[in-house]
Amino acid sequence: MQVLRITPEQFDLGAVQRGTKQRYAVKVGEFASGAPVELAVTVVRGRDDGPTAFIGAGVHGEEPAGMDTVKRLARELDPEQVSGTVIALPLINVPAYVHRQRLYPLDAPTVVDIGGAQPDKDGVLSTRILWAVVDCIAKDIDHALDIHATHLDSINYPRAMLTSPGDLPEDLERRRLELGRACGFEIIHRWTRKGRSGGPTGIFCRRGVPAIAIEAGEGWRNLYPFPEMMLRASYNFLKAIGVVPGEPELPAMQVEITKRYEVTASKGGMSHLKVKTGDYVRKGQLLAEIRDLYDDVVEELLSPTNGIIVRTSLLPIVNTGARVCNVYETDEAGWETREVPELERHIVVSGF
Repeated sequence: MQVLRITPEQFDLGAVQRGTKQRYAVKVGEFASGAPVELAVTVVRGRDDGPTAFIGAGVHGEEPAGMDTVKRLARELDPEQVSGTVIALPLINVPAYVHRQRLYPLDAPTVVDIGGAQPDKDGVLSTRILWAVVDCIAKDIDHALDIHATHLDSINYPRAMLTSPGDLPEDLERRRLELGRACGFEIIHRWTRKGRSGGPTGIFCRRGVPAIAIEAGEGWRNLYPFPEMMLRASYNFLKAIGVVPGEPELPAMQVEITKRYEVTASKGGMSHLKVKTGDYVRKGQLLAEIRDLYDDVVEELLSPTNGIIVRTSLLPIVNTGARVCNVYETDEAGWETREVPELERHIVVSGF
């Protein structure tokens, strides 16, 4: 399929014919060698009218499972089965990705996190990329899905994330919750972060567009079943907004979480986890031991609450302040006896 090379200002959804798929390479800058920094965009436009959805990944360069999800979705979608338009962008933070970093390390004077930044056409490379995404490629969308995995040293249990600055209109928040549930994950994280309105999701929400994020997988790895889970969620999202036919596939149980705890080490050493992602733990339960180089236990990390282990570190080497795991607070008694979805049953955590 032909790839059209354009600038951000040249991106025009109206130029894509109904019932077709078009690929673009949108140039947002250049590396020091002169090689172009380009965003790989696929537009799938159905024959029938419908909403315009943006599905993107790779805000952070260390999350290939999300990137793989979006490129697979773009390849699989059949324009004949689409009502409306899908804009698929598998890798937003190209410079971070090629540097094998979470963020682009050469932004100056300050490294920028696209996930929380504001767009700037004339700013550092990261904010120029954000401008190209939110003000050119996705400027006329009706819904948005932002796909993540996790940091280099971690593994995440799948969940929908509804981050909010706390002052969005009630009808927008209600619609976001509907979409979060429709993605079909067992955990919906409703996270209020006052003043947080940057990055693609925050900017879209400020513009009145129902935008949510999903997250699952491991940093720098793209292993089964995480891309499959997020591909399932992406199709569920498109079903929920009427872009593709069918009803979302929902799990037997869904839990809304509003509070999480990051369990960190006070002592340096080597962590020995006693829990894995998806486990239900109770307040005071042993989560991990920190052992020194004599193999003496120098610290025991206990759960601060009843809840679900959603993230754990995969790397055992910890300094003071290192995050070892996250506990998402809930008293849902049925979690341990629930019917676990088929793909979630295939999550493998080394050592367990």
